[in-house]
Amino acid sequence: MTDNWFHSWQPPTGLIPDQQPFHGPVHLTNFSNVYDSGYQQKPRNPVHGRPDTFLPYLLSLGLARPSFPDTSSTIGSERTGPFTTRYSWKVLDFAYPSEYERDLAISKEEFIQKNNLPLGVEVFGDRLFLTMPKWKPGVPASLAVLPRVPKEQSPKLVPYPSWEWHQTDSCDGITSVFRIQADQCGRLWVLDSGQIDVTMEPKQVCPPKVLIFDLRTDLLLGKYVLPDEFIKQDSLYSNIVIDEREGDCLNVHAYLADVWRFGIVVFSLEKMRGWRVTDHLFFPEPLAAAYKVHHLEFEWTDGIFGMALSPVHQYDKDRLLYFHPMSSFREFSVKTSVLCNETGWSEIKNAFSVVGQSRGKSGHVSTSQIDRRGRVMFYNLVTRDSIGCWDLRKPYRRENLGVVAKSSETLVFPNDMKIDQNRRQSVWVLTNRLPFYLYEGLDEDKVNFRVMSAFVDEAVQNTICDPNVSVYRSYQEFSKDDECY
Repeated sequence: MTDNWFHSWQPPTGLIPDQQPFHGPVHLTNFSNVYDSGYQQKPRNPVHGRPDTFLPYLLSLGLARPSFPDTSSTIGSERTGPFTTRYSWKVLDFAYPSEYERDLAISKEEFIQKNNLPLGVEVFGDRLFLTMPKWKPGVPASLAVLPRVPKEQSPKLVPYPSWEWHQTDSCDGITSVFRIQADQCGRLWVLDSGQIDVTMEPKQVCPPKVLIFDLRTDLLLGKYVLPDEFIKQDSLYSNIVIDEREGDCLNVHAYLADVWRFGIVVFSLEKMRGWRVTDHLFFPEPLAAAYKVHHLEFEWTDGIFGMALSPVHQYDKDRLLYFHPMSSFREFSVKTSVLCNETGWSEIKNAFSVVGQSRGKSGHVSTSQIDRRGRVMFYNLVTRDSIGCWDLRKPYRRENLGVVAKSSETLVFPNDMKIDQNRRQSVWVLTNRLPFYLYEGLDEDKVNFRVMSAFVDEAVQNTICDPNVSVYRSYQEFSKDDECY
């Protein structure tokens, strides 16, 4: 059986776990470090699973990292520069409890195979997670899980945390997930947009919300539902970044990007409260609204989307949130201390700033990630079939923006990206040919979706992002007089 790995896994008991949100710090006593020494090998037990104590202590001191399985596998042999394809699909399928239930879902148009497209990816422990937003009808589950190390090239997706979470008309379940992120405390943060049929006639059937799952037990730890005042006409919350400090699982903030109404909602886990931040730099650039991917030309006016956090500064304990609108050729930044100032963020002058030089025409970027050491930012160049990089110690100018991989076959619209938490970090990329799915339909006889990974150190080797490589003017700031985009 191709799904033996799942059948041997011990799921949480019950259909839908307790979905009542916690209301204050008194309910968060279990949010201390949850790493344990054999994370990926222990059965997930919702009652008796308890972390070991010694390794979390070392982790809190920054002296150790969890050891997860190597990503090597005999399955993935396709290479794109330093990247190896781990999974690939022509179309997606799901691991229904039985063939009868799958056939029934197809007959009721609850599962329309061609309408399913993976958008978000995350990797934690021995598992890999994918999101499938409900762009079109017939998406039976919006969040799924697979083994980190592939057992087969194109497996069926297993809904996470269970089928029951996705087969409900209640807003207590999972509606339509765009992006997810796992934190260092072993929790999966799920941004549920609450919106379906996005490409046809968008319907906000449920309010956007953040669900937080315990990855040891797959039980719900908490839920934050965005209040009505944060949901503007045509809002679409489509990306999430988690701001945490080493060893502190309570003083955590989530940044939620509203790509269509140009704002960030800051959610404080400790306060169980959120506030909305706006700035003109969150808006799309008119000159960047035109896209061309191969022969396909279209226009998007998407605002703030990609976000990446720098490491915590050694002295002031602050960090930078780098961000960019999807329809933009530029990068911007703001201190997280500004975003986390619930009442005073709008009074801080010039808090939001431009980072360096434009990437140039066709410099559209979807998501970006910064490695744990804070040396390199990776980003997806969606209209260039490429993965870009930037050494953060060098000025953000075109001479210092490198390319670690490029392919007009395997890197068509690299959409999401994550860097895992292994000792030796890997960067993971999801490609999905999204514009063709939206405007032409996908060719089901060819591979349309890929998940690939590369070691961070190998990916930047001998590129301008390698700390050992520099060129003329690498460390000179650019003149704004040279700017043309």
